[in-house]
Amino acid sequence: MIKRSVLAVLALALALATNVYGGDTKLSGDVHFHYSYEDEDNNSFNMSRAYFTFAKKVNDQVSYKFQTDIGGGGPSDYTVYLKNANLAYKSNIGKFVFGLQGMNMFKIQENTWGYRFIEKTAMDKNKYSSSADFGISWEKSIGPITPNVMITNGAGYKHAENDGYKKLSLRLLYGESKLKKGLNAGVVLSLEPQSYLDTLSETQTGGTQVYGVFGGFAAGPFKLGAEFVMLNQSLLADKSANLLSVYGKYKLTKMITGFGRFDVVEPDADKDDDGYTYLIIGADYHPGKVFHMAPNVKIKSPEKGESESIYQVSFRFKI
Repeated sequence: MIKRSVLAVLALALALATNVYGGDTKLSGDVHFHYSYEDEDNNSFNMSRAYFTFAKKVNDQVSYKFQTDIGGGGPSDYTVYLKNANLAYKSNIGKFVFGLQGMNMFKIQENTWGYRFIEKTAMDKNKYSSSADFGISWEKSIGPITPNVMITNGAGYKHAENDGYKKLSLRLLYGESKLKKGLNAGVVLSLEPQSYLDTLSETQTGGTQVYGVFGGFAAGPFKLGAEFVMLNQSLLADKSANLLSVYGKYKLTKMITGFGRFDVVEPDADKDDDGYTYLIIGADYHPGKVFHMAPNVKIKSPEKGESESIYQVSFRFKI
C-alpha cells in the first residue's frame, strides 16, 4: 500500500515535469467515487477508481505513457497498480506499442457505453479479458477498417507472467473508435494456451478462447450500442459462457443525459439455472467536461432466487 504522502510527491513530480516539458506533455487525473445503498446495514461512500496519467509526445513518431490505477482487489481497499508504462512508435506500416498497455478486447465498447465510472463493460465485469497487459501491439487504419493485433503475457496488469504461454488478441473495427455520429462495428478474438496438472500429476494443455461482435450507432442526441461475446475454456473441465449487453443514452438537455443498459449473462452454458440479467438505469448531470453526477439503480435478477438492487449516486471528476 502506498501512503498518501508518496502519492502527493508523485503528483508534484509529474506537475513539475509538465511545466518543464511544455505543451507536448500531459498530466491528467480521473477519479470515480459513489454513494451506494443496498439496505440499512449495507450503505457506504466509496472510491472505485482513481487514475493518474503522464503522457509525453517526443516527436511525430515517438510518444510514451505512464498511468497508475488506484482501486480494490489487492492487499488493501485502495491498492496502487501500474496500468500503463509503454512507448508508442508510429511508422508507415502502422503504430506499434511496446510495454504495459490497454487491451483491445473491449475499449471500443467502453467508449460507446460511456459510463465506466458507473459500471465496467460486460466483458470487463465478467472477466473475459483483462483491461491491460504487458506485451506488443500493432494497429493500422486501412480505409474504414482498423485491425489491432496484440501479443501479451495473458496474466493481466495486476500479475506477473505465470507460465510460458502468450495470449493473442485481435480486433477488427469498422468506423470510428469514439462514436459521435453514424455507426461502427467490429469483432474481437483472443486465444490463450494454458497448462495444468491432471490427477496423475502429468502436465496437460488446454486454453481459453473468447469470440465477440459489437456495434454502435449515434444520431443527434441518441446513441445505442450492443455486444455479444462467447468464452470457451478447456482446462480441468470444459466450460462455455456467453453474454449479451445492450446499452444506450439520450441527451435530454445540455447538462442532463438519460442512460440505460441491459445484460444477459450465462456464466456456464451447460447449466440451466445460473444465468442472470443485469439492469442499469440512471441520469447523468454534467455541468462541465470535468464533472459528472449520476443517480442510478442496478438490479441483478438471477434465474433462481430473488433480485438484488443497489441504489447509487456515482461521481466522476477529471483534471
